[in-house]
Amino acid sequence: MKKSNYLIIIAICAALLYNAWILAFWLNPTVVNSSLLSGLSALNQPYHQLFTLTDILFACFSLILAWGLFKQNEREDKRLLIIFLSIAGFDAATGLATLFPYADIAHSEGIPNPFKAPELFLHDGLSVLALLFILTGVIFLLLVYRNKFVLLLVIAFVITTLLSFIAGAIPQLVGPLGQQINGVLGGIWLVFICWRVLNGTSKEVHKEN
Repeated sequence: MKKSNYLIIIAICAALLYNAWILAFWLNPTVVNSSLLSGLSALNQPYHQLFTLTDILFACFSLILAWGLFKQNEREDKRLLIIFLSIAGFDAATGLATLFPYADIAHSEGIPNPFKAPELFLHDGLSVLALLFILTGVIFLLLVYRNKFVLLLVIAFVITTLLSFIAGAIPQLVGPLGQQINGVLGGIWLVFICWRVLNGTSKEVHKEN
């Protein structure tokens, strides 16, 4: 086992922590089937400390992953650097969003007024920023590693990201499924980019123009 393979373990742990919301199908099925995932961390919900903790741990693991990939990468491709920065930005925004939890489920619906509820507005803003960071990373993944799997991953991620934005702004229009699939795809992306960087001899890696 190569010394750098510890990053694969970190990536898998980060992916599992990011998708800890799956536990809510047993711990809080009402919310996970009807609300945004942030609702699981609302202060009036059972196990909200657990889901807040998993978000914080995810941010820590993923920041370590981003730094580790940066140090391990041997390719002179600035697009990979953008991917690493996207991971770091995604992690930081997700972690910071935990500092501004919803008070209850009702506050997780729609766009909050920045003057009446600045903390909630910050939470939603950081959540959107996190999605934009990971969306950037996913798109640049396609520019570096060009194959059908990555193309399908990008298409699915773009669609579910749009559904996540709609669910946040107009929760009555779409349900939480799009955001949930987006979370799973985000976890897959983290593990995949880690594996590809550590196995960077693939012919699918194109030199930067």
